[in-house]
Amino acid sequence: MLLLPDRYAQAGQMTQRLPEAVLAGCLPLTPTNIRDAARFAPAELHVASGAEVADVLARLQRIARTDEHVTLIASCLQHLRMFRLSRQLDVLDSLLLDHRPPGQPADLGWTAS
Repeated sequence: MLLLPDRYAQAGQMTQRLPEAVLAGCLPLTPTNIRDAARFAPAELHVASGAEVADVLARLQRIARTDEHVTLIASCLQHLRMFRLSRQLDVLDSLLLDHRPPGQPADLGWTAS
């Protein structure tokens, strides 16, 4: 279960726990009160109540070690793309270029390698 402080959930700010969990093979149950929850986990793992948590856990137990389980883990891995360093560098470059002082050259000479 992905648990975040309310201020993080309201802002859609995820911690390092998500990549740690997924990379360890855990399926992250994601509360729907997290802003933009769809960015962090597939819809099959979204939960809004204790009853939904129980239902999803029962389903996950039924699909353990099946192709469906493997597909769900692969989907979770796809959601981690935003945490890749190359992606973060692209976002930072974009933000810096959009807010450069007038007359500043567009090419800062940075590469995301």
